[in-house]
This record gives sequence, structure tokens and C-alpha cells, in this order.
Amino acid sequence: MKLNFRTPISVAIAIGVGIIVLLGYFFGTNASGEITLLGILQSYFLRGAVVVAGVALLVGVSNLTAVHIKRIKQGESIYSLITVLALLLTLLVGAYDLGMTYFQGESGLRYTRWIFENIQLPIESSLMAIIAVSLTYAAIRLLSHRLNFMSVVFSVVVIILLVGAIPAISASDFNILSSIRNWVMSVPVVGGTRGIVLGMAMGIIATGIRILLGTDRPYGG
Repeated sequence: MKLNFRTPISVAIAIGVGIIVLLGYFFGTNASGEITLLGILQSYFLRGAVVVAGVALLVGVSNLTAVHIKRIKQGESIYSLITVLALLLTLLVGAYDLGMTYFQGESGLRYTRWIFENIQLPIESSLMAIIAVSLTYAAIRLLSHRLNFMSVVFSVVVIILLVGAIPAISASDFNILSSIRNWVMSVPVVGGTRGIVLGMAMGIIATGIRILLGTDRPYGG
């Protein structure tokens, strides 16, 4: 028997799994703290989702590698060669660290940690620095093209955040800029972040409902 997963069967399976996982958060344990059948099913489905996500990650990495190898053969970009070499080197180092961990009992993933601390972390710090420069440039352009109350507020907040993040200033307990920066980061920024996260959650829920109901059919599904 060949199942056609473009039929309502796939929709019913997706809705059923989603309902079970959702109910598992509320009724996964009873009053005495023992796990219920819903909790067992939820844990089973979540573990399966982790496996599917891992397979999807491998598929994505394989596709990315294939694209860059194709560009290397065509001689289009040296950055593709750097990307593929960095991927292979990281995989070899990670495999070596895992082998040392499981066969010789050396824990800590020493070489993988070195790659993270000396390569990935500096790159991420550089990207954050670029974001700070971009914010400053955006504030200057905003003031030069649209001078109003909101642009002034944006520029002042950017200046306070950047100046307040200087180590010599942020380490001071009596600096007013540092205090204002801490208040901005703990109150308006947290509120805005929560609003963005709630908006994303509502958008994901709405998109999921549209897909489950068959209104949207991505990738011909």
C-alpha cells in the first residue's frame, strides 16, 4: 500500500502530533509528579523531532558543501575553497576529540574548544563591532535626512548604549551613563525583545495553521 502524504492523512498526523505535544506540557505529569501517557508520548515525539532536525542539518551541510564544491570546480571564488577546507578541518578535529573522549577518557574537547575560542568567538565579536558601527552610521544618516523627535531619541539611545558599554565606564558604579544603559537594557530592550518573540510565535502559529489546513502548500506539499 502506497500512502500519498499530500492527502489529508499527513495533515491529520501533523495535527495529532502537535496536539499531543501541546497537551503534554500541561498534563505530562499527574498530581504526584509521575509521568503520564501524554508525557511519555510527548517525550517520544520530541526525541524524534531532534533526530529529524539533526538529519535536516546534515542534509543542509551536504547541500552547502556540494554548492561550494561546484563553485570551486568552476573557479568562481576562493572563498568557497576556504569554506570547504574549514568545514573538513572542523569535522576532523571534532571527530578526533570525540575519539579521544570515548576511547581514552579525555574529556573537554580541547581542540574543538580552541577553534571556538580563537576563531569563531573573535569572528562573532567582529560582527558585533560591525553592528555597533552600523547603528552609529544609521543614527547619523537618520539625523541628516529626517530630523524629528523619534530620530533624536534613537540617536541619543545609540550613543548612550555605545558609550556606556566602554569597559572603563561600565565598571564604574557611580557613572550616570552606565546606570542609564543598564536601565535601557533591562527594561525597554527586554520589553521590545519579548514583543518581537511574541510576534514571531504568533506568526509561526498562524503559518502552521494555514499549512495544516491546506491553505498554504510549501514545496508542492
